[in-house]
Amino acid sequence: MLISELHFVSNETSNKTYHAGVDLGIINPGKYPFSSFQRDEQNVFKDLYNEYISLNSSLQINYEDWLVMNNFGILSDTQESILQRKISKRSTADNKRDFINTVKKGDILISSGGGSIGLIGHAAIMTSDYWVLEMPGIRQSLEDNNRQVPKDQWFDEHASDWNTVYRCPDNSIASQAARWADTHYYNPSGGEKKTIHIRYSLFTDLWSINPSYCSKLVIQAYYFGTGSANVIADLSIIGKANVVPSLIPSYFLGQYKLINKGKF
Repeated sequence: MLISELHFVSNETSNKTYHAGVDLGIINPGKYPFSSFQRDEQNVFKDLYNEYISLNSSLQINYEDWLVMNNFGILSDTQESILQRKISKRSTADNKRDFINTVKKGDILISSGGGSIGLIGHAAIMTSDYWVLEMPGIRQSLEDNNRQVPKDQWFDEHASDWNTVYRCPDNSIASQAARWADTHYYNPSGGEKKTIHIRYSLFTDLWSINPSYCSKLVIQAYYFGTGSANVIADLSIIGKANVVPSLIPSYFLGQYKLINKGKF
């Protein structure tokens, strides 16, 4: 087969995959055109999919189904891609200042960058007005992956990415979730010294803490850490499927629906 013919077949396959996302109502072509999908497929998607499969060769999931699982990297509330190129009229310094002045305890951070292995995007939670708790994937040892970092450091590590801040409108619920995350993923007494060590793995159920991954940590905090409040959709429906960063807002119910505080 000639190179030109291979290119045609590749484009035809990409076009079919893209329109599957459109037909499922995931992709809004006005917000995520085919040209952007082609760029992300070439630069990100194929490598992440191969990485996902390499971690567990027994998995029976094809490329298109993996994209659907990841919601094509489309944020469920804005229909914008997590991987949208960061073009901003604000300087990096202005973005950083606005981010630092915006985030507070219980906020959920969803970023295009990070060390997530085999998933599109990254998620973290503010355990105080200052500290970010996360499972950073390849940014840290996979055997001891959980960490807390100051919010300014976290932003610096993601300065080239769009970072969307989500907030639960109930301050008490947000505080409870943050406290649960801190005492189950860092230190049982809430101290500054790390005494809990969590291994990174995508292939784990949602009922255990160790091992874990970025978006599982966030969802668990709001599911298990908020008492009898009906904050998160029933996780038993998900089963052993992965919770992906771009779909986190869709799990919140009723009065607890997340508020998008902007991207930085």
